[in-house]
Amino acid sequence: MNKYILGAILLSAVSASAMTLDTAIDSALKNNSSLESQRYTVKSSQYQAQAQKSGYFPKADAGYAYKHSSEKAFNYVEEQFSQVGLEISYNLFSGGADKYGYLSAEKQYEAEKYNETAMEHDIELSVKKAYIQILKAKENITVAERAVALLENQLKDINLSYSVGYVAKNEVLKVEAELASSKQTRLSAISGYKTAVFTLEQLTGTDYPDNEIFEAFQLSDNIPPYDELKKEMFENRSEIKYTRRLIESAEYSKKAVKAGYMPRVDVGAGFYSYGQDISPSDRDYAYDSETLLSASVNLNLFDGFTKKNNIMAKESTKNSLIYTLTELKSQMELQLKTALENLALAKASLETANSEADSAAENYRITQNRFRQKVATNTDLLDARVMLTRAESNQNTARYNIYEAIAEIERITEKKGL
Repeated sequence: MNKYILGAILLSAVSASAMTLDTAIDSALKNNSSLESQRYTVKSSQYQAQAQKSGYFPKADAGYAYKHSSEKAFNYVEEQFSQVGLEISYNLFSGGADKYGYLSAEKQYEAEKYNETAMEHDIELSVKKAYIQILKAKENITVAERAVALLENQLKDINLSYSVGYVAKNEVLKVEAELASSKQTRLSAISGYKTAVFTLEQLTGTDYPDNEIFEAFQLSDNIPPYDELKKEMFENRSEIKYTRRLIESAEYSKKAVKAGYMPRVDVGAGFYSYGQDISPSDRDYAYDSETLLSASVNLNLFDGFTKKNNIMAKESTKNSLIYTLTELKSQMELQLKTALENLALAKASLETANSEADSAAENYRITQNRFRQKVATNTDLLDARVMLTRAESNQNTARYNIYEAIAEIERITEKKGL
């Protein structure tokens, strides 16, 4: 009883430490340098948008000035002069330049956030593919080890037949050569597994021990039809939202330039204190302080067509983005159709591979029995083993092609849980 309890405890400990796909994705999103760079780009655009709000607030300036002259003017102005002042100004009207400038920056900020989301989904897809390759490589090792085990058993049988003179030496050599080749295939499978782990380590910024257990995950066969996926794709894709925000930003930027055709109205107030030495406190020959109120209206009559050309440039940028969005949607439709076709092919291939594997396993069992009964030849058994290994390999490939196709569909539609 204690032995079983200990085994259960050890199994729980292993399961608790097993790597999962979600954990790998979390590590990648946390440690990816490109994504971290984009996050700072988002912050930069956020601060730029906040800076555009400054037009809604008054401006306050304080200043001090001191002058020393070698001459006295008209025998009564001292050669020293100082001034300290506080000025407050406020823009009453700018034609909407402040408003549209802020809205343009705000849309740029939203666009960068969607760009960050798109990068996150790209990273998730890369991690999923790397993780799937690890699971596939692990299964390839299992297939290769099974092939080696079958050939080792066959070598024992053929050696026994050779020892009693039933077969020639070359039959033993055939099996030995095939066993050596299968061992080489196993080494390649192990190397492929390590390479897949290296890829995941690079994506997640994590070093995994050699005995790391990568937990498998389940997938659903309930894939919505194309029209439903297409609708969700156009609603969810971050790249579409990103481009739309850039179009809106370009439109607001154009309106901000147009505001330059409108007059600008500013008001202000200032308080100044004067002195006849380094201290601006008082002076003998005039007033010591004053308060000024001001108002100004400015209208640009001609700027060398600067605003006109800037407006045309903003409009061209917006039109370029509109066509970019159209092309982007077209590419997405192609991606979705291709991914669904790959999924259908993988499913059909898996059905064929399952049937092939069943037939190959039964064929190997029958051939092995016939070989032991001296009815089938050594070559027949080698051929049956090749067929079985190939069928198992095809089965493994088709199964994980389904995983990859579903991962692609999830990325293309940004719809999780498929």
